[in-house]
This record gives sequence, C-alpha cells and structure tokens, in this order.
Amino acid sequence: MEAPPSPRRLVAVVLAAVALLVSSPCSALLSAKGVNIEVQALIGIKNQLKDPHGVLKNWDQYSVDPCSFTMITCSSDNFVTGLEAPSQNLSGLLAPSIGNLTSLETILLQNNIISGPIPAEIGNLASLKTLDLSGNNFYGEIPPSVGHLESLQYLRLNNNTLSGPFPTASTNLSHLVFL
Repeated sequence: MEAPPSPRRLVAVVLAAVALLVSSPCSALLSAKGVNIEVQALIGIKNQLKDPHGVLKNWDQYSVDPCSFTMITCSSDNFVTGLEAPSQNLSGLLAPSIGNLTSLETILLQNNIISGPIPAEIGNLASLKTLDLSGNNFYGEIPPSVGHLESLQYLRLNNNTLSGPFPTASTNLSHLVFL
C-alpha cells in the first residue's frame, strides 16, 4: 500500500498549480473576484439581447472559458477575437460591455433587430478590423469613438436609422478599405 503524500509535497503541488494558473494568458483576464472579464462582458451583452432561437444559451456567467460559447471565436491564446451572430433575430440593445472585449477583431451582428445607439465603448476595441452592424435598428449618431479604431478595415452600418455626420475623427481610419 502506498503511503499518503506528505504535507510538504501537497503544498509544493498546490503552489505549482497556482503558479501555472497565474502565468497562463487567461489569468490576465481574471478580475479580483476570479471571474473572467471577457465572460462578464459577453454576459452583459447577452443580458441586453432577446434571443428567440437560443443561440446564446450556452453563454454561462459561471464559465471561465468564453471560447466554448457559440458565436464566439478566439485566438490561440484564448482571447475572444470574434463575435459573429449574423441573422439570428437578436433584438434589444448592444451593451456597453462590448468595449471590454479588447482583443476583438471581428463583430458581425448584421441582419438582426438590435436597436438603440451604437455604444461609444466600441471605440475601446483597438484591434477591431471588421465591424458589421448593418440591417439592424440602430439609431442616433455614429459615436466619435469609432474614429479611434485605427485597425478597422471593414465598416458596414447601412440599413439602420443613424443620423448626423460621420465622425471627423474617422480620418484616423487609414486601413479602412470598405465603407
């Protein structure tokens, strides 16, 4: 019969596990309460939307891995890089928490029934290359913060009820190839 591990060995194993967790890329996304910040942001988005087809039903607020969520793509180091839910009959508002998904490169929410203003927090998404919110019910002005999206290459906002001029800060969008 094998002897149980010594308390010293157990402490060493626990410390090694903690060190591994702390050094992983996902640990940078944990809040002080140990909750994944990207999961919190996605749950904030889900809570503002009506989802008649249940495509967001596996978005679990207790999850530590948003990469397992439907309609989400992630980088090889497990950061959320895509929110892709076109033509899903989603309605409601696009939550400001979208601005906390700072590794997002792609947002494809076209042809839904999402309404309200485009959240200014979208300007926090410095890595965003594709933004397609066309075919929804967004209204109001395009937030000036869109001009901060210097990596943006593709922007579609048509078939909404947006008003006002295009933000003057958009002159910073030097990579934009489709508008």
